[in-house]
Amino acid sequence: MDLELPSLAGGTQPAILRPRVALDFAPAAGEGGGMLGALSDAASALGLGGDAAALADRLISLRLVRSLAPEVDSAEFLLLPEGAPPFAAGDPGSITLAAADASARFPCRVEAVEQRGHGLLRALAGNGGRILAQSRLSRSYANQDAGAIIGDLAQQAGVDSAVGSLGRSLPRYVADDRRSLYEHVAALAASAGRLAGFDEDGRLALLDDTATGEALATFTLGVDILDMRLVDRLPHAGALLVDGAGAADAGGGEAWSWLRKQVGPLRAASGEGTPQRRLAAPWLTAPQAVAGLLGARSRAEARQRRFGRLLVQGAPQLRPGALVALKGTPADGNWLITRLEQRFDARHGLTARLDIAEAGGGGGGLASALGGLL
Repeated sequence: MDLELPSLAGGTQPAILRPRVALDFAPAAGEGGGMLGALSDAASALGLGGDAAALADRLISLRLVRSLAPEVDSAEFLLLPEGAPPFAAGDPGSITLAAADASARFPCRVEAVEQRGHGLLRALAGNGGRILAQSRLSRSYANQDAGAIIGDLAQQAGVDSAVGSLGRSLPRYVADDRRSLYEHVAALAASAGRLAGFDEDGRLALLDDTATGEALATFTLGVDILDMRLVDRLPHAGALLVDGAGAADAGGGEAWSWLRKQVGPLRAASGEGTPQRRLAAPWLTAPQAVAGLLGARSRAEARQRRFGRLLVQGAPQLRPGALVALKGTPADGNWLITRLEQRFDARHGLTARLDIAEAGGGGGGLASALGGLL
């Protein structure tokens, strides 16, 4: 299928590019059957032929959603296959989006295969985020840093992790089964001032939402942007409080069972007014750690105050956590991608719907949080 989309190269006359989508799956270890499938409007250019090339003409639509923890990533695609399905539930593989020199890869595993009338085949796929979201356990940690705990939680679920040490050790942390492992990962990442998600190698990774740098893509109103919505709203909370180790912690190791509702000396605050929102983080015992969590929560609150949604063509290289630049809009500058939904079909080509938030917003960062320690 030949599709024409405007390029992100800039200028008032968009260049013409041809998007490509490839699906590559193999049977799960120890299973027979299945086949190597590939879908592309230029399958021969990808080194594919025969049955794989025939499948290229049977792709109806693809929907790929990627986000940050604790929201899971997912893929959904419709095919018109011949004969038996080319893959089965549990088969590992990857989805690749490409256009011109830009591309992105989404390692995944087939979660479900649905055969419909008229020969339609619908498949759902997910990555390690879904596994972590489905996993729960009760496990305690002592004197380990947040990165090591995240790595162990991922290992317990059988998920690859690229998270290294995050510095200061936590005296204790309890991963209880009231929350999923992915929710614990998000909480631990926030306590270190980070966001969590999955990279192009399918590994759990952390990113710094305060980092500044070059935007991954630039979108200009009237050229690349098909639709746009930018929102400014009142904050959800006035004062934001983070309480670290409390009175029981000050009583020593034998005081773990105390039920005193007395706040200890480690409290950080930002903002003012009502409604007041408090976050208890008894696993944090250092002022810098409490301030770091406050900064992360303040930035999260800021992302809910100033945000937007874009619909653009092409741009397969986009990913959650990356920066994009806006031009010709009422709010030019860098924005952070918080959620990404990419669609591919013969009618509309490759489009991307981005949920964005103003980059670098929130509470003044770590310095102001340290200044708010009480």
